[in-house]
Amino acid sequence: MRSYKPIVATLAVLGIIPFFFTTYLSLTNGSFLGKSGVTLFASYAAVMISFIGGTMWGRLIELPESRTGAKLLICSFVAVFFAWVSLLLKTPELSVVLLLLSLITIFWVDARWLKQSNNAKPYYTSLNFSLTSVISIMHLLVLYPHY
Repeated sequence: MRSYKPIVATLAVLGIIPFFFTTYLSLTNGSFLGKSGVTLFASYAAVMISFIGGTMWGRLIELPESRTGAKLLICSFVAVFFAWVSLLLKTPELSVVLLLLSLITIFWVDARWLKQSNNAKPYYTSLNFSLTSVISIMHLLVLYPHY
């Protein structure tokens, strides 16, 4: 059976490049295409949170229905909904705070589900934890000059 590990790892690492770029723009008060670094950071974070929430849905709907699965779908939806709502705020810094909370919620829900379902894949869990940690630190770096 063919393994997707190399592709997953490569795409995951490539997926954090925009976070580094927008964090740099935010810290230097730079802009790109007329948008501030904080705004671009928040936009990309919301897209990525939605993507991660969608991957959770994809895995969950393939399993037999359960009360836990329904709760996880709802938690995932709520986190993604807050990520979208955060983009409607007039204060991008507040958006970044809500996005950080959404990111941590999605990670917590995903890690808890994997543990409960005995569906944990060590490489996925460690990759997910590493990426969530790095991206959370970047959220804090974006917020640092503002608070």
